[in-house]
Amino acid sequence: MIKQEKAGRHVLILRLLSFEAEAEAVRVREWIEAQAERGTQVTLLAASPSLPAFQGVSATIWPDGAANGLLRLLALVRRISWGSFSDIYDLDNSRRTRAFRWFVRPCPSWHSGLDEKPQKHKGS
Repeated sequence: MIKQEKAGRHVLILRLLSFEAEAEAVRVREWIEAQAERGTQVTLLAASPSLPAFQGVSATIWPDGAANGLLRLLALVRRISWGSFSDIYDLDNSRRTRAFRWFVRPCPSWHSGLDEKPQKHKGS
């Protein structure tokens, strides 16, 4: 069962990689739409491979997810920090996206998928 967010929340979804199966993309789109109906503000950090899967969803899309170079990475982490997200859902679980949580401050609840409970962060 997919975890439901409380109304008035602001969540970030990290998806930089393309979806392996269309069913997975449909599931994520449905989750985003359900959250938007509840009043949750959804922002999606995506890169070129995953952008087509999110055409027409009720979310703010940041298309610059694949920051190359240290300065662009720091700018992206700063942008995430300033977004004041209550929860971050990491759908990639890649080294890059897992590293974001070491730098994002204040540290919001971090989830390894849509169903997951927040992970404890040793650095916070």
